[in-house]
Amino acid sequence: MSTIAARRTPSEAPRGSPRRHSSLWLLLGCLVLAGLAHYLPAGPTYDPWAWITWGREITEWDLDTRTGPSWKPLPVLFTTPFALAGDDAAPELWLVVAQAGGLLAFAFAYRLAARIAGWQAGVIAAAGLVLADEFIRNFARGNSEGLLVAIGLWAIERHLDGRRRDAFLLGVAAGLLRPELWPFLLAYGLWLMWAEPRTRALVVGCGVLTVLAWIVPEYLGSGDFARAAARAREPNPDSAAFADFPFAETFARAAGVLMPPLLLGAAIALVRAWTDRDRVRLALGGVAAALMVAVAAMTQAGFAGNLRYVALPAALVCVLAGAGCVELVRAAAGRFGASAAGALAALLLAAAAPFVLADVDKLRFDLDVVRAESELYDRLPPIVAKSGGARALLRCGPVYAPPFEVQAVAWAMHVHSSQVGIFASPPGTVLAGHFSALGHDPRFAEINKNRRWYVGRNCRGL
Repeated sequence: MSTIAARRTPSEAPRGSPRRHSSLWLLLGCLVLAGLAHYLPAGPTYDPWAWITWGREITEWDLDTRTGPSWKPLPVLFTTPFALAGDDAAPELWLVVAQAGGLLAFAFAYRLAARIAGWQAGVIAAAGLVLADEFIRNFARGNSEGLLVAIGLWAIERHLDGRRRDAFLLGVAAGLLRPELWPFLLAYGLWLMWAEPRTRALVVGCGVLTVLAWIVPEYLGSGDFARAAARAREPNPDSAAFADFPFAETFARAAGVLMPPLLLGAAIALVRAWTDRDRVRLALGGVAAALMVAVAAMTQAGFAGNLRYVALPAALVCVLAGAGCVELVRAAAGRFGASAAGALAALLLAAAAPFVLADVDKLRFDLDVVRAESELYDRLPPIVAKSGGARALLRCGPVYAPPFEVQAVAWAMHVHSSQVGIFASPPGTVLAGHFSALGHDPRFAEINKNRRWYVGRNCRGL
């Protein structure tokens, strides 16, 4: 097969492509694998605990979003029905969804890169995403970045298959996770209404529902339509938002998410795409760059700019890197023969090996963090029950917890997160991990503890 035939333009894929059906089987398979992963140590982290708590509060008609992370509609669309399964099952069900999203992200990174340059490119893209800094660490603990990447890449695939309506609906789902996607959705929706006039009602309806999904629950839970935006402008102390020039700092930090060989491979892919006038690869590069600019601009405006927000552009770079590396070797084969191509492939692997080994070490550390956090939160409900539950813990006044444990403590106590403080002052009770300063506060006498948690109380003045 000629090189031109082997590199069929992805947008020429037939409408009857079996991808539509294979994607559903792929989704089911990832859900099954994520369900089996339930037997491995993992637990929700800060943001997911808030989404899980909000889901329960919605079922109890008592939503309170005044504290905690910014509101995200899509996770709560899952955690609300999950809450009906009970307090033991609800966190696990959300973890299955979040982890299935991460597995889907690997699969779609493979499929998109393989579509462009063959299965070898797919392997490189998926492996690059596996080793991307903290990507597995994030979705394993229930964060939404795995879902975001999976939905985003799936939307691109649907577009290339000619299924524009499917692509738009998937984009809407992604827009319920990250607001910086809204300009892309607006542009795509306007184009879709022009190209397919029958979709106008769908596009307008989805736009209205997207806005309502972001602001109405927030208003009902906090009394402030813009509470999510205000909360997002309260970044952690190590955020890029506090740099002298946050816009540039976001790019500087993002450069370390992927190993240098992947960045080089993506650059090669874009150079070749420019010379070959390959609109698909150029569009992927343009979308990745635009997403990075959007995240950096929001960081410049005072938003958090966490590195996990660049997961989707990083995944697109992985796809381009797979194509770039494979096509470089193919070009060598075409010009100098198979032996030269084999030597070049070996050289590229040898050059990448130190970076791969370093990223594998980081991945091991990330998995240790996941295991440690899982053990921490697994031991929280028992200590709450042993201490008499929420009523007993609140008897002396407020309950205090370390900042990043507030959401989990609120869930375990079955109270609003606004009822758990972080600035401890007697009278009151502390519920804190042994690793925290609050877990050793001498003002609160020990009343209970286990291997991970300390409960101290000071009823002075009551």
